[in-house]
Amino acid sequence: MTMSDSSEDRFGPGRLPAGLLVLLLAAIFSPAADAVGPVFFDGDEAVSVYRDFDDGLFGRSLYRGVVFSVKLESFGRYRSLPVRDMDGLTAYLLSGETAERIARGAVADVELPDSTAGDTDDGYSEPDQGMYRFSRDGMEIEFSLERASEDLLEEVDRTYPGNPGVAATVKESYRRSWIIRIHLAENVYRPGVARIDYEDILLSASLLGDEFQPLWGIHDGNALLEQP
Repeated sequence: MTMSDSSEDRFGPGRLPAGLLVLLLAAIFSPAADAVGPVFFDGDEAVSVYRDFDDGLFGRSLYRGVVFSVKLESFGRYRSLPVRDMDGLTAYLLSGETAERIARGAVADVELPDSTAGDTDDGYSEPDQGMYRFSRDGMEIEFSLERASEDLLEEVDRTYPGNPGVAATVKESYRRSWIIRIHLAENVYRPGVARIDYEDILLSASLLGDEFQPLWGIHDGNALLEQP
């Protein structure tokens, strides 16, 4: 558990349950209280998602009760498979700054689509609607970027029914940013089955998405696209 995942800065919809508050206090006074961002296992970086998600809610978890984590070093043992028979869209957010760098070809280990979006008059490049391929340390992920739909923005409102101010802040974050759709994911959740599960889609999106995810129920990402 990290401070950013457990505090009101996470934009939680209500008060913390008593049991979770006890865990939060323990975390505050632990030696690792200052650690934020990706989960670590004895120094090994890992990617994490909430297992009790709802794929009809763009992968958002209502209760954040179960966390599923995979060490990054493990991805070299799995293979990537195309997303079939399900929607690869997630609520994972990618900042406009990182999306611009991707469009300019300035992000390492990202292969651009065959046709990239042209620069606008002010020199700003917007991401192409085609797919990008991210390849690093045995990971192979294909993704595209798109603006948040009205359905997603309405889900933000439903998440904070009693706090329109927080809902407005989160929606503004989405309007300024891009969301990630996964087309090729690492087959991690059930590697013995030659099929991608939505857990795999969330793990791949979490690897790429911003470290801070403002929407309650979306686990913080690993921000690999921000790394050199």
